[in-house]
Amino acid sequence: MSIQPLDVLGGLMFLAGVLLITGLIATGSTSSQRLETGAMLMVLGTAAVAGPRAYRRALDRTG
Repeated sequence: MSIQPLDVLGGLMFLAGVLLITGLIATGSTSSQRLETGAMLMVLGTAAVAGPRAYRRALDRTG
């Protein structure tokens, strides 16, 4: 399977979420804000990568 633009975007979003949660970026904000935003970036990054693939697999099974 070739790398799609959403794979790159999702990977970057996930990495940004990890860096945000660990405090390596945006050190001036509170930890609860970093945790909330970082977790959201990780979830959205995972969905950006996994969503289209799961949708394509479901279409292949039914079609």
